[in-house]
Amino acid sequence: MQTLYQSLVTVNPVTLIAAILNLFIQLYLFKKFFLDKVKAVLDQRREAADREISDAKAARAEAAEIKRTYEQNMLKAREKADDLIQGAQKTATMRSEEIISQAQRQAAQLKAKASSDIEMERKKAINDAKDEISGLAMAIAGKVVARELTPSDQEGMIDRFIEELGENV
Repeated sequence: MQTLYQSLVTVNPVTLIAAILNLFIQLYLFKKFFLDKVKAVLDQRREAADREISDAKAARAEAAEIKRTYEQNMLKAREKADDLIQGAQKTATMRSEEIISQAQRQAAQLKAKASSDIEMERKKAINDAKDEISGLAMAIAGKVVARELTPSDQEGMIDRFIEELGENV
């Protein structure tokens, strides 16, 4: 059994030369029949990989452009929204100021009307009081004075009495 293992381990020059020639023949045959096909397959794979890489770069560039466009559109939309909000705030402020000024004008008109109504009522009350007082004065004067007065004397007395009464009021 030892000779069996020994023959496997020992180097035989004829077997070595035959193995080397066998290797060269296999390389030649591989080169002659298969190397071009293998190169073609490898070239196709390389081209496919290069195409995928270039497509990925193009897609990345397109995505970056889309992203930039989107961000610009969002910025414009945000600016428009801000402008709309500011416009609405200005409109609301102007409307509130208009409502306030209108309310103030109405209040002033009501106050002026109330003042004129009060003044008119005061004058009416004074005139009613004057009429009443003049009637009373005439009655008193007719009883007190036994003599008869002329109409001009009566008017003078009434006017004087009213003036004195008006100064006291």
